[in-house]
This record gives sequence, structure tokens and C-alpha cells, in this order.
Amino acid sequence: MKKRAILFDLDGTLIDQFKAIHSAFSKTLVRMGYQPPSFDKVKRAVGGSSDVTMAKLIGSERAEEAVSILRPIFEEEMLNDLFPLPGVRSGLGIFKKAGCKCAVLTNKFGPHARISCKHLELEEFFDFTIGAGDTQWRKPDAKLTQLAIKRLGVIPSETIYVGDSPYDFETASNANIECFLVATGTHSLEELSKLQGKNVYPDFKSLIQPIIERI
Repeated sequence: MKKRAILFDLDGTLIDQFKAIHSAFSKTLVRMGYQPPSFDKVKRAVGGSSDVTMAKLIGSERAEEAVSILRPIFEEEMLNDLFPLPGVRSGLGIFKKAGCKCAVLTNKFGPHARISCKHLELEEFFDFTIGAGDTQWRKPDAKLTQLAIKRLGVIPSETIYVGDSPYDFETASNANIECFLVATGTHSLEELSKLQGKNVYPDFKSLIQPIIERI
């Protein structure tokens, strides 16, 4: 069946915001009396929402407290060193021109996700952006993905999910939609290839043509 819609993860898939994320997490943890985490440690922890990431870094006991400190710090940092990943803007334009509906489905705090997309002038390509706090669900819950698919006016067999992590693979699998993975975020090409033997690419540019062939 031809594909009519694409759902995208955000961090590591469409945008690189890891410097701002690392800076905000580091400042938060130092303020709380912890040692600053390395860039790689923070990057590897990203994928769930902020409280999930924080729990990976310091444990669950103080994660909620840490997120309340993190949010205003991140809002000051979030647009620093923020950029779309190579091929994203042109690729999204190609998908839109082909008549494919596109939207963002992320575990990033919803308002932050929308601000980031607006700042990078990517919002014109999306029907909507759903993030943490916008619903009662988070990825990889199938109810969240089903909601997004319904809003796009398509069915699962007409939908693709594009991401960069095991969370994204689980998100697609739980909703029974085809998954494309890119090694531009939290996991390497080798790691992603262990999740699925096809539709794994080194970067966004590489997946444009394979997706176009499905539209």
C-alpha cells in the first residue's frame, strides 16, 4: 500500500539540539550538587521525556525535582547551537511536494518542540507537533501514535515513522507501522541495524529516495 503520511521524531532525527540539552542538564545537576555529566552520557540518555532522561542520570528519587529546575534553564539555552540536520529541510519539502502529510511525534516537552520547529522554520512542513504534556501518553505507547495517525486522516498501513532510537523502533512496532531509522542521534548504525534489518540509514539524506518510492 502506498504511504500517505510520515510521523517524525525530533531530536537526533530532524534537529540537533544536543549542545543545549547537555548544557541545561549539566547546569541543573551542578545546581543540585551533582557532578556535571559528560556530553555523551546525556546524549545516550535522551529519548524518553525529560523525567526519564533525568532518572537515567541521577535515579528516580530526585528526578521530578530536577526537571522542575531544568525547564527554565533549558528555555534559556534551547535555541543556542540549534540547527536542522543535513538534508532535513530539502527532504521535508520533497515529501510535502509529493503530497505526503507530515507531523512530529516526540517525547520532548510539547511547547519546547514547537518553539524549536518554529525557530528553524520547519513548522510549515507539519500538520501538527505532539510532544510530552500534550496528551496523557508518551512514546512508545500505541495510543499516542494512533491518535496522531487519526489526526492525519490515514491508517497505520499508510503511515511511516522516522526516528533515531530504540524508543522510535518500539513506537512504530507497537502501532504496527513501517519504521525508518537514522544514525544521526543517540544510537549508531550498527546498534539500529540490530533492531531491524532494513530501513536503517546513516543520515536523513539517505532515506529520502526510499520513502519517496513508497509514496
